Amino acid sequence: MSIFRDDNEAPRINMNGRQKLFILAIDFAILAELCISISMASANMDTFTPTFMKVFFAMFLPTLLAGFIGHRRLRANTENASS
Repeated sequence: MSIFRDDNEAPRINMNGRQKLFILAIDFAILAELCISISMASANMDTFTPTFMKVFFAMFLPTLLAGFIGHRRLRANTENASS
């Protein structure tokens, strides 16, 4: 079941090319962080979960914050340039 009854009611998200490339880079960074975390945690299987959580979230949270800030700055630059 969809949130919106009609696709025309859904808000449209407009992104420029730089924002799309930035989001793609953030996605690849998060994927790399996941791989690094799994690899570091697999060194000692007895403490896999706590090691994974510590390593992953230590890298993920700054990346997520950088993603929010960067996406907003790229949007602000486009809106200012078009005005």
